[in-house]
Amino acid sequence: MRWLILSDTHLGAWTGDDLLSHPWACDLLRPELERADAAVLLGDFVDLLFARTERAFARAERFMELLAQTMAGKRLVWLAGNHDHHVLVRRLESLIELRVATGAPDEELVERWRAAFYFEAFLRRRLPETEIEIAYPRYRIGDTLLSHGHYLDGEVRGSVPNRLLQGGIRIVAGGREATPSIEDYEAALVPLTELLYVQAQLPKGAEAERRIQAELRRIARFAAAVAAPERELHRLGRSIVRRLRGLPDPQPPAADYMLARVVAPGSSVIASLHAYGRVCRNLGWDREARWFVFAHTHQPLDGVRVGDASRELRFWNTGSWIYEPPSGGARDYLRYLRHNWPGSVVVIDTDDGDGAPQLHELLAADRAAVRARLRGARRPDASGLRCYEDVRRLLGQSQDPAGRSAVQAPAPR
Repeated sequence: MRWLILSDTHLGAWTGDDLLSHPWACDLLRPELERADAAVLLGDFVDLLFARTERAFARAERFMELLAQTMAGKRLVWLAGNHDHHVLVRRLESLIELRVATGAPDEELVERWRAAFYFEAFLRRRLPETEIEIAYPRYRIGDTLLSHGHYLDGEVRGSVPNRLLQGGIRIVAGGREATPSIEDYEAALVPLTELLYVQAQLPKGAEAERRIQAELRRIARFAAAVAAPERELHRLGRSIVRRLRGLPDPQPPAADYMLARVVAPGSSVIASLHAYGRVCRNLGWDREARWFVFAHTHQPLDGVRVGDASRELRFWNTGSWIYEPPSGGARDYLRYLRHNWPGSVVVIDTDDGDGAPQLHELLAADRAAVRARLRGARRPDASGLRCYEDVRRLLGQSQDPAGRSAVQAPAPR
């Protein structure tokens, strides 16, 4: 059975260029989906932290049409990431609301609950001929364990999630050292994601969010906020209050990853890889599988080995489908090319050899061409490559002026 795994499409996000909202990217991905027997969306499908809900789902229409055309009679598995984690919060809330409203046991509420849960209803409406499965926080395919990977934020020392995780564990354990559980990781991450979700849904939320995130960046630079995360949260709360009162925030728009993702674009993969390795050991996943596919960091990996010979683990990362270059010059952009270039998937074929995952980088040719241009005699200005269409123009890739594609975004059903 051939599985296709992709993640971090971040449809709707203002922080970058969500590639699968464009016809050319859907056409690029189509052959991979057609060859697959099943697919996994490994988190951050729509971005509910950096987009209003309606915009995120509207931006997903073209990709959903592609799935409808290629996944009929197949299976689609969705796992939440941190940017669409609110979907799971709503799922739990809807069940609790039904319990309170009806007084009925859960086994009598299952069908009604599934019908009322908006996200599952959305998937079933848009993909009526596809088997839909919702799983969290992990999913297993053969010898491979899949998870979005956002728990690793709690293992990046000095980050806000890490300090919340360690503080929560110390309180529960009475000051003793303790191994984090799934509940501990969730407790450290959910308050942050829910705060950002609420912020994004405010009137003109994206505009306010840009300013708030720029302010968080300023705090980190001038007040060592990473070493004092409570200040970040207090400042974020005050910014939300200002926005609700209609007061301006003078900071310019800028994306920041301090709360939503602690591994910034262009960063080395080493820190995040070892952080996720600690998550796998803490949760005992290293005793259940030998191969691990994760996402979240937007850093494609192809079977990187971690550990000693007796307990060596191998890791793959699906990368992303959002183009979010750094704001610096050519050197920063070259690091982004090396570590974070978008357009990758992981394939697992359980009928082929040992069934090990394989990384497929569908935009690798573009990456090599851009790198050559940036290292050539007539170097382009990297600061001018702000969206992927800038990259396509640089490389002389023509775009159909009418925007025609095999995948046309339909009107919302």
